[in-house]
Amino acid sequence: MTLVQIHGGLANTATMFMAILAVWAFFLRLRARPLDGNWFGAAVIGELLLLAQFGVGGFLWLSGMSNALPRPWIHVLYGVVAVITLPAGYTYFSKIQDAKVQTLAMAFICVFLWGIVLRAAQVVYIPAY
Repeated sequence: MTLVQIHGGLANTATMFMAILAVWAFFLRLRARPLDGNWFGAAVIGELLLLAQFGVGGFLWLSGMSNALPRPWIHVLYGVVAVITLPAGYTYFSKIQDAKVQTLAMAFICVFLWGIVLRAAQVVYIPAY
């Protein structure tokens, strides 16, 4: 298994994971419950997943694999945004006193991350096997 395949697999996993986190947060909001430790633990795992994907992508970038990308800087920009969004959103929205608003805000952050990771995966040119 090559690093490009690992990077692609991490992208697929991150896409599904962020979608699940978003649905989970929306579900908690519909039940009028705040985000709990289970959700925050899953969010930390999601951030670690994004960091792993970023690390593999950075290694591929530094080793000269960016030539396979049609627009390499857009791919790097999406990677940086994906890594900083969840911690920045938590830092900003954790100051809100209303737990319902905080839950909804984190759900939308996960939807945004889902879209960013999905869009970054579309920028990549991966040849058919």
